[in-house]
Amino acid sequence: MMEALMKIESILGLPEGLEVVSGDVTDQMITLTVISSQQKPCCPLCGRSASRVHSHYRRHLTDMSCAGRRVRLLLHVRKFFCDEKTCVRKIFTERLTPFIQPWARVTTRFFQAMEDIGLATSGMLGARLGDRLGMPASWMTILRRVMARSSASLKPVVELGIDDFSFRRGRTFGTILVDLPSHHVIDLLPDRSVETASAWMRAHPEIRLVSRDRGRDYASAAAAGAPQARQCADRFHVLKNLGEALEGVLARHLAAHRKSQAQQSRATPLSNAPSNQPPKLRPQEAELSQAKREERFARYQQVVALRKQGFSQTAIANQDRPCHGFALVAQ
Repeated sequence: MMEALMKIESILGLPEGLEVVSGDVTDQMITLTVISSQQKPCCPLCGRSASRVHSHYRRHLTDMSCAGRRVRLLLHVRKFFCDEKTCVRKIFTERLTPFIQPWARVTTRFFQAMEDIGLATSGMLGARLGDRLGMPASWMTILRRVMARSSASLKPVVELGIDDFSFRRGRTFGTILVDLPSHHVIDLLPDRSVETASAWMRAHPEIRLVSRDRGRDYASAAAAGAPQARQCADRFHVLKNLGEALEGVLARHLAAHRKSQAQQSRATPLSNAPSNQPPKLRPQEAELSQAKREERFARYQQVVALRKQGFSQTAIANQDRPCHGFALVAQ
């Protein structure tokens, strides 16, 4: 039994100072009971080692998955008396950093995995992927891990892309910063205010190009935080603005066309506008209308023939030529 626990401990890569005393393995979860074996841990406030145990308590932790199974750690830790008379903290809990942060319910490597998943996918996709990998986490937890990531870039940011995104659609917004040459997300800001964005740009004087939307907020932020940079509109917003402009122009032309038709209809005398006869069509329009009518009639005859042969409506609808809408007529 001890050999099996030692193997599990080595496979999971638990650090020194933690020992596995029991374990339970099911098809979906691995539950391990772990105790702390640290000798004379130090007070986190004054740094003096302690040996007098005050009490014990248990922490429930989630760790990285193993073979597709969730890993749960039942960690037994101790509280110690601090014998330093000048220390204001008389009782402290032994620290297990960097493997586990104080008051955390998951291990540090679990947090790092969530951060990597969030950067590679997003909040919603990362939550679904984590659940498949045996590391369940909510989409908001993944976003918080990405937001808590250090904002220091690995290399200078020369070409910056900036845009907003929503934490909650239509309610809470943030700012996303992207390195344009590598298409990598550099940082996420908690809001989309001018002050926050300009302060970030001011800390990166190497910026030479800012690609943004056509709003005033990010334009003002770039002018205040990176006056040496050249501003341009990104391709998405250029195409979006072009589409909106064309839509407005076409809508005005359509309104003018309908208005002219309405005026012509009012100017036409009632005696010259027969009500029971269809309007006359041009030769090309009449020929096209007759061709469509013949095609519909041929399709109707085909449906009737198949129905007489005993085919069901589903079988008729699955023919090469769609017959939707005619099957009900053929009943």
